[in-house]
Amino acid sequence: MSVVTGFGVTLSAYYEQQLSKLDKETNVTIRAAVNQSLVTWFGVGLMLVFIIGVFFFDEPRVPLLDTIYLVLGIGLTLNGLFIRSAYRDGLSDTSNAIRH
Repeated sequence: MSVVTGFGVTLSAYYEQQLSKLDKETNVTIRAAVNQSLVTWFGVGLMLVFIIGVFFFDEPRVPLLDTIYLVLGIGLTLNGLFIRSAYRDGLSDTSNAIRH
């Protein structure tokens, strides 16, 4: 569980650093898109985990510390991946100009 958390911290910190190099308006736009996606994924993901874990496996209790590490790691990993996606979309050139 700590490996997942460490990977999430590393990925999130790296792309937060890349994001800080952009101008303020682009930074705010990317952060808003990332936060919206992250909340959506977490809401749906936690509902699915709850439904599958409680109803299908009949597990009303889970180890708290392991769950905290796992949720934190997955959250930070998703945050880093969403920032990467929005960062690349923001940097991509959408014009049809041919460059030499």
